[in-house]
Amino acid sequence: MPLRIVLAGRMAALMKEPIESRLECEYELRLAGDLASLDPASLDGTDVIVGWPLSVAAARARGVKLIQASGAGIDGLPLDQLAPGVVLANTFHHEVAIAEHALMAMLVLARRPSEYDRRLREGQWRDSCIWGEPPALEVLEGKTALLIGTGHIAREVARRARAFGIRVIAVSRTPSEAPADFDRTVGYDDWRSLLGAADFVVPCCPLAPETLGLIGQAELAAMKPSAFAINAARGKIVDERALYEALRDRRIAGAAIDVWYDYPTDPDERKLPSRYPFHELDNILMTPHISAWTRRTIEGRARDIAENINRLSRGEPLRNVVHP
Repeated sequence: MPLRIVLAGRMAALMKEPIESRLECEYELRLAGDLASLDPASLDGTDVIVGWPLSVAAARARGVKLIQASGAGIDGLPLDQLAPGVVLANTFHHEVAIAEHALMAMLVLARRPSEYDRRLREGQWRDSCIWGEPPALEVLEGKTALLIGTGHIAREVARRARAFGIRVIAVSRTPSEAPADFDRTVGYDDWRSLLGAADFVVPCCPLAPETLGLIGQAELAAMKPSAFAINAARGKIVDERALYEALRDRRIAGAAIDVWYDYPTDPDERKLPSRYPFHELDNILMTPHISAWTRRTIEGRARDIAENINRLSRGEPLRNVVHP
């Protein structure tokens, strides 16, 4: 009997062709809308649900064997509502892209190329070496980055940061078991005491109840005025109001934010990403959740998803299992 597969949402639909080209089993595949808008009954009898973001609809569908996230995040799916026997898996392949984005942000924040580009287009040469004025720019070598997390993304950020001569401190639930990609690893009980030493604070952790608002007013106040926050993890890991006020009042030097607090429901909808006017600030680099969105990411995820479907059809252990 063929496996019945549903690809739910735009991300999964984008991977339809590369997934199908790798399937080695009999299957019936259909596209569906976003999981959040689906009636769970419409998914009954499905063997495999592929989608992101995940939602209650996926958990409540009857007869499902595999819920395969088409990304890394599983926030939005109530694990306590999953039926017995359902396997939940995710996929990655975004870590290199996000690490490159983080290093790009460090360089842009420290060296401000867009500002000097704009000035020169207006004929302004202030701060140029030709006048012998005191230099305004810093180098990355000798700086310290505090990475919250030690997973796929943190390790790739660390490798690139260390190549620039940046000292990397990582925060781990189990510091003694953390990989050797970091100059120092500390526990979640100790990391706040290091905020004053960090030039870059970079969340690399998933959004979970314990990380919601992890960086708030107190944490931002503990950072030094010359420090930068870089968030390409999940918006709500950093408190929205606290971040805006810290940037507005220049209590920190700046930020690069790729993940947000308010998202549009349609690609053509014009919508600002926060209830606060971040877009009016000149000390923030704003991008629309694109740090991981590369061809390499999609190709790798399609391979993982197809491989798990093939393994399910053969009764073999699945990869990247999150639950149970």
